[in-house]
Amino acid sequence: MTLGVSFVLAILGVATFVGPLIGERLQVPGAVIEILLGFALSFVLPHADYATNGIVATLGSLGFLILMFLVGVEFDLAEIRGASRSASLMGIVLLTSSFLVSWLLLGRLAGASSMWVLAGAATSVGVTVPVLHVRGWMGARFARDVLMVGAVAEIGYLVALNVLSVASRHDSAMTAILLGTRALAFIGFSLFVVFLIRRLRVKAPRHFHRWFLRDDPLEVGLRGTFALLFVVVASCGLLHIPNVLGAVLAGVIFRSVIGHAKAIVERVTSVANAFLIPLFFLDVGLQTPLRSDVEGLAPVAALVLLVLSVPRLVVVPYLRRRGNSWRVSFAGAASLMAPLTLLVTTAQIGKADGFIGPRNYTAIILVAVVSAIIFPSVARGLLPHRRDEGSREDRKSPAPTRRLEAN
Repeated sequence: MTLGVSFVLAILGVATFVGPLIGERLQVPGAVIEILLGFALSFVLPHADYATNGIVATLGSLGFLILMFLVGVEFDLAEIRGASRSASLMGIVLLTSSFLVSWLLLGRLAGASSMWVLAGAATSVGVTVPVLHVRGWMGARFARDVLMVGAVAEIGYLVALNVLSVASRHDSAMTAILLGTRALAFIGFSLFVVFLIRRLRVKAPRHFHRWFLRDDPLEVGLRGTFALLFVVVASCGLLHIPNVLGAVLAGVIFRSVIGHAKAIVERVTSVANAFLIPLFFLDVGLQTPLRSDVEGLAPVAALVLLVLSVPRLVVVPYLRRRGNSWRVSFAGAASLMAPLTLLVTTAQIGKADGFIGPRNYTAIILVAVVSAIIFPSVARGLLPHRRDEGSREDRKSPAPTRRLEAN
């Protein structure tokens, strides 16, 4: 017996409402609570009501695309180009060391698949942002350093994830290379489009004026934003490029063209975070087969948690040289140890491409949940409130505050 669509959406709507409230009370990311609620609801709701071809899964897929779009919006190419070479280099070192340790422990020692090796190298700042914000560090140079290092590593990981996704679907190495080249060419073309639109914005700013208005009855900016997202994603579909890459590129294009348009970014974020993104994380929990035999993957999952933590310590000496205490430096490293969004994304892509089965999918989701509970708690415990302690430079001259939205 199945429930009506309206009843299922009502149940999930209540879950999206109480999830962040519970997470705020327990100091756990709201996405983690939503996944856990999805786990619980999967034992209550009939499977037909949230099957992969149902309305819930469809809306969840839309939420996933918007989530990846917002990940792309976080990448400010101008800021990354203008960042200190040390921060960019540290991001590359972090990604390289993470891949190396993951390959040695997961690939060689445990004999895990390439998807597990890739998951062990995931680095993102989605969980880092709220940790820094809650402890009052978002305006500090320390926060900018941590976020820049994490952003560079996150960009590199997304590129590697899409390359693996393309290669995994084709037995022919030549075909995989051609499709990989096509993806790189599409990225180059997208950046060229950014250049053209920015030139157009300079020459005809009146056409972009409504994107910056806080009150527009027609919501031209919001509609244009979603049109951009779906056009880029559809173009990727025509070229047989993963949709996740298209969504991220759409976000990069949007940020590069619109810049720091706070009004439109807030509206897009509020629309997404109100229901669609929470529904995606609920659907992740619903679609995770907890009944599958995952005990055999427990050693691999434990190794992934180790790999997610140890290589991040390479950031500690860098943050220490930047004038922070050892305690604050370790807190910065710990804040980068919970790549919740990228681990979920890795599991989603691996399942969609048939690269991982139900057991591996479940194990990766569980690792994402556990890491997002443990490591942010460690970071919050190590990171003092900024009015109590800060880096030496921050105590001398406070930096301007810059708000980044969490994934």
